[in-house]
Parts: sequence; structure tokens; C-alpha cells
Amino acid sequence: MKQHVRVAIIGGGAVGASILYHLAEAGVTDTLLLERDELTSGSTWHAAGNIPTYANSWLGMRAGNYAWRIYKELGEKIGYPITYRHTGAFWPAHTVERMELFKHLCGVSQSAGFDLAMLTPGEMESMHPFWHAGETVRGGIFDPYEGDIDPSQLTQALAKGARDRGATVKRFTPVTAIDQTPSGEWRLETKEGDIFAEIVVNAAGFYGGRIAELAGAPTPVVTLEHQYLVTEPLAELDAEKTLFPLVRDPDIRFYLRRERDAFLLGSYAHDGRPVWESAGPPDDFAHQLFPDSVDDILDVFEATMAHVPLLEKAGAQRFVNGPIPYAPDAQPLVGPAGGVRNFYHATGVQIGITHSAAIGKAITEWITEGETEWDLAAWDPRRFGDWATRDYGNARAAEHYGLQYAIPYPHRNMMSGRPVQCTPLHETLKKRGAVMGQIGGWERAFWFERGDITDTGELSFHEEPWHRAVAAECETVRDRVGVMDHGGFTKFSVSGPGAEAFLDSVFCGSMPKPGRVRLSYMLTPKGRIWSEATIARLSDERFLLCGPTLADQRDFDWLSEAHGGRTDVSLERGYERDAALMVMGPESRDVLSALTDTDLSAATLPWLSVAEMKIADVPVTAMRVSYVGELGWELHMASADLQNVYRAVMERVEAHSGCEFGSYALNAMRIEKGYHAWSVDFGVEYTLFDAGLDRFAKSGKGPFAGSEAVARQSVLQPDWEWVGLDVAGEGPDALGSDPIVKNGEWIGYVTSASHGFRTGKNLVLGYVRHGTLSMGEHCAVRSFGTDRPAIRHHPDAYDPDNRRLKS
Repeated sequence: MKQHVRVAIIGGGAVGASILYHLAEAGVTDTLLLERDELTSGSTWHAAGNIPTYANSWLGMRAGNYAWRIYKELGEKIGYPITYRHTGAFWPAHTVERMELFKHLCGVSQSAGFDLAMLTPGEMESMHPFWHAGETVRGGIFDPYEGDIDPSQLTQALAKGARDRGATVKRFTPVTAIDQTPSGEWRLETKEGDIFAEIVVNAAGFYGGRIAELAGAPTPVVTLEHQYLVTEPLAELDAEKTLFPLVRDPDIRFYLRRERDAFLLGSYAHDGRPVWESAGPPDDFAHQLFPDSVDDILDVFEATMAHVPLLEKAGAQRFVNGPIPYAPDAQPLVGPAGGVRNFYHATGVQIGITHSAAIGKAITEWITEGETEWDLAAWDPRRFGDWATRDYGNARAAEHYGLQYAIPYPHRNMMSGRPVQCTPLHETLKKRGAVMGQIGGWERAFWFERGDITDTGELSFHEEPWHRAVAAECETVRDRVGVMDHGGFTKFSVSGPGAEAFLDSVFCGSMPKPGRVRLSYMLTPKGRIWSEATIARLSDERFLLCGPTLADQRDFDWLSEAHGGRTDVSLERGYERDAALMVMGPESRDVLSALTDTDLSAATLPWLSVAEMKIADVPVTAMRVSYVGELGWELHMASADLQNVYRAVMERVEAHSGCEFGSYALNAMRIEKGYHAWSVDFGVEYTLFDAGLDRFAKSGKGPFAGSEAVARQSVLQPDWEWVGLDVAGEGPDALGSDPIVKNGEWIGYVTSASHGFRTGKNLVLGYVRHGTLSMGEHCAVRSFGTDRPAIRHHPDAYDPDNRRLKS
């Protein structure tokens, strides 16, 4: 067995084998896959093996479509037979709301370049010889790409393809210890001796949490039970030689497909059941199953009979109840591990057969290029921190299991496992009517109940209870003043004689002068947008960086890699003044002036300035910046002082008939101002020129990360244009990835949308192909299947001259 390799992969299921294969295809063959038992012995061997393109997100659709394209030709390419039937699939809808979702997802697929399509009940019946719509089905959606594949054959084919190109697979070799040597290499302890690897990939499935802990790079992997049954053989199926689609009925909560001359029926109708909740999986769980749980599936089986009468003749041949790994948010954990170098996670993958191909692609790109083609922020394992405890993960994953087929309303507020991270104002805000939500583990007020407006929990793509409350919050901020407790602000402290030069090398813009603030962007070597930060220069050698909450560990790793152990610069995660209050609105100066001796006039502290002062006798760092487009300040203080400052500020705010506001109002107001949001409106798939952010790059300042790419891009036509649209008429807000069309042709897609409560306009931010839509030109936004007329305007729809900001 090799003792030194460039890449070691731990885990021999479909995900690990796909990574090994993709690396080999990219020319990286100094690799070793270590499997504790036999290949496929984890979740892979008992997986149903369905490969859908249907998903609730652009990334999910891409992943499914990539798998279909790669795997449909893999057997012939490798010379290893794989049973893969390309059948397509349809999803019936029994409610108006489900039909709305399907129409939206058809739009998402159009933006992603795929072909999901709406179907009538009759069209579905014509596709499937045994399925009947009955009286409840209103229509459905068709996925032309879905099929089912033999998971074990797939994994063996991937392993063979990698071996043929020079990779090595070692079975029955569990890893018992992992540590990183002073040279940076990883040491993997096995029963056959130590293995040293430059890079390690954790693809250990439901053992992924244990492997992560061994490496000192924990990530939350939860294991749940998932069950399907296979019926007894049916003569009618044996006689039917044509392929017919898999059926997924999200309202009854089943999936049904042919399995030779029988049916395979799976269900998500029971509550999510975590297993091995405290100690994790046993050492010897391989090719094993949990006890059958027949009652869980009987009600679904009976409901399915109404649409597949042939099931009335079918007894159960066998039940398959096996372990399935989940992350707390039901998205894979894929990418660099937080806080360590050259260790990657590829675990917690709920639909591993489908996502295995995309994960192989992504990990290979990370290793060979240092960045990925697709924006994988939603899968980045660093979105979870220490706050994602085992109890939290178990509770949240179980809730997601129960919502597997639920309509993904954009404002569903998940409650399980909370709270885990709170500011000192948490209970105070709740008593004042705050409807709390969670962002990056932090409790944050989403909106405030007021008068007869209460949180009923009602979910809809249309009017929801919070709309009127948020309208009042936005109008109060516009006309008077509002306050927001912004818990969980990502903050980094940079200081030392080399601080300015260091930051100049990392960010595309020049550093602000002392006492000033500037927004700037970190770029990848290919000139794609990694992240952003608001940079406040507190003195010649002291800087405070504030960034997106969910990018905390991710951005700190990026900065640390660039820092490289420099002795002239100190880089620290966090800031001593860790809490933050936003005080925003035209009367914010009056409110704060009554609480400080510092001159807050525009002449002394203009827009984009920062000063250290006292508010209510408490030391604060006051930044005159605003994400809502109003005169205002961000006040940064120690958490121990937050309640005192809050009480003093709120006393003055209430004297001005002001209010508190939450994240929903913050988002609506930033869309009115045309402000970008990280991972929503920009990310690693865009250049500064695509996103309309090229003004932030200062090419004359000297080299910075991505500067060569920016120089090349500056003389080329960008692929995209960042646009703002004013959508006419009444209707629900558009959703992310909804198409933008002109003369019936797709030209772009939505990234953010909201009713502008201060402007009275329905506003959209998004991208169109460069040159396809002029300023003032008409187009349409295809929202829930309806083309709503729109006109292009400047993204900054509210106070475009920034007079309010600068007042």
C-alpha cells in the first residue's frame, strides 16, 4: 500500500468513488481511496438510485443534470456494465399552491438551461400505463432527465475508471487516527501502517462526523432512517415492456418506480428519526439495515393505490430501512474544512447518488484550481460553526426530513433546535414583539408584531402576515428613525505596520484613510467575486472588517491563507466590540446627538466615516454607513454594554415615534437601494464587470488577488449586466432564478425581489445577457408562470442621488 500520496480519500461509497474518478480524469492519480469495509458498504448499497434533475434550487438542478450527463455514458466509457434506465419522472400536484411551485420551478429550470415542463393530468396518464390522476390531481411537472441507476454498479465503475488511470483503492482499511504534521502533511493511521497525504477528503458518509472529529475539523453529520419497500412481482409489470416515468407525489409524499417486475415505493411521510444520536455510528455497521417500520408506510401505500390501482394486488416482498446522512439544513457538506489547510469535507450528502457526480467535480476543482466553476456557498461546510451542536443537528435534520416534500416557501421559519446563539437583547426583543429567525446560528428579529398584526405562521407565495408590519417598519425608518439589533456580524481585526499593504494585496480596492470607511471585494485568482467587506480604518495601523454573517469562517480562512504567517500584520477573527446596533433614518442624528458629546454633523462625520466615541457613556465604534439607504450609523460595542446602549437609544427613538425593525425590512430597503447581497446577487460565478461592481477595483494601486484577471476582463465585453427592474401590476414577489424575458425570449434571471415599501414599487434585481436590455426598455419577469410587464431602471430606485445618505 502507498505510504505517501498527494490525495487520500476516506470513504468508498458513490461520493468517494466519484471524487477519485474526477481527480483521475483531471490528471491527479497520486491518490488513494481508503474504505473501512467493502466499497458501497455505507448508504450507497441500499440507496434507491434515483437521479432527478428536479430540485428547488438552481444548484440542485445543475447537480442532478450533471449526474445524468456523466453517468449515462459512464459504463460504456469505462467498460463496466451499469444498469441505468432513463425514464423521466413526473410530479403530480393536488393543490393550487403546489401548482404555483411547479410553475416557478419551470422558470428556474429555464434560467438554468434545462427543460422541466408543466403537464396536464391527461398527459401524465398517457405517459404511465398504471397511474391514474383521479379527481384530485390538478396537473404536474415533468423532469425529462430522471432515471434510476444501480448504485453499487455505479460505484464499482467509478472505482474501475479511476484505477485504470492510475489511482489506488484500498478496502477493509479503516482510518483510526488523523493528525497534521508540522510540515503540513496529514498522517492517517490505519491497521496497515501510517499513510501521509498532502490533501485529505472526508467522504465517509454517515461516518463523516467521526472522521471530521479525528481530524480536528468537526462538521455536523446526522444519520436518519429512510425506508422504502419493494412489492412482490406483478404479472402486469412483467408484461409491460415499455419504459414509463417514475412518479413522485409530494402531496401524498411518496416516490414510485418500476423495479424489474415489481414496484419500489419510498416515503417521507413519517417523522424524521435520528439514529446514533449521542455516540455516532458503531464501528462495524456495514451492509446492515434497521428493523422494518411497516406502519410508517402503510397509510402512504393505501393513498398511492388510489392513483396506482395495480398496487392493490401487490404484497410487500421486502422493506429496506437504512441509514441516510443529513446536514442540519439538508444540504451537502462539501468544500474546505474550516480552520485547517488541505482538508476537505464531502459528507452529509442526503441524495448521494444524485449529488456524487457534482461533488466529484467540485472537490477536484478545489484541489486542482483552488476555486470552483459553480457557486457552492450553499454547500460550504463552513456555514456551520461550533453552535451546530449534536442536539441541534439531530433536531433540525429531523425537521427537514418531515419537510422533504413540503412546499419551500421562502419565509418558512424553522424552529427546531433553537436558540443556539443569542445577543443579550434576545428576550427583550421577544417581549417587544419580535418574531425571531435564525441566520448563521444567530437569533435575529425578522419582524415585529404590532397592533392586530401577529405571527400566525401562515405561509404563502402571496400575502403573509408580516407584510403590513414590515411596511410600517420601512416607512418609519424612511420618515423618522428605526433601530435593529444585528447579532452575528462577521468581524475581523487587522493591525500592524504591514496592515495596509496586506489588505491592499487581498482586496481589489484601495484602503480608506484613517477615520474613513470603504466597501471592497475579495477576488479569486480568476477574477471572480469571493466576498465583500466593509473596511473601517480606525487609525494608521488598525482596521475593522465587517462582512456577511454566513461567511465568517469561510472568509477568515481566505484571509488567513493570504496572510501566510506574516509578522508585520496581526489578523484576528472577531473584534472586542462584538455587538452591533443599527440606528437608521432622518432623525437618527438627533437621537444619537442627545447621547454623546461627539459632534455628529455631516461636516465633522460625513457619510462613510468612522469614529470611536461614547454613546450613553459606553465606548462604541460608530460607522456612518447604511445598508438601507438612509442617514444612519452602525454602532459597534461590547456585548456586555449592548443592553445599556439599547435602552438609552430606544428611549430617544420612542420620543421620536420611531420603531425597531428586522431583517425583512432590512432586505426590502437594501433592494430599493440596489445593494448587492453576497451569495444572492454575486459570488464566484461573476466578475466585477458582470455585477456592475467594477468601480470598486483600483487597477493603479498595484497587484492584488485577481488583478491580472481583472486587467484582462476590463478590455472584454462582460457576459452579464446587473439590472434593476420595476415590475408592473399586482402579484406575488418574484423569486430567485425566475426568468427575465423580452419578446418571449429568455434573456436573464432574477436574483432578488421585493415590494419597495418606501417607493411603492415592485422591484427586481438580477442579471441579463450583456446588451440585451437597454435602460428604460420593456421586458417581463416570468413569475409563477405569468409574464409580468417590467421596465429596466437604475438598480438604485430609492434616493438615487444619495442625498439622504449624505445629509
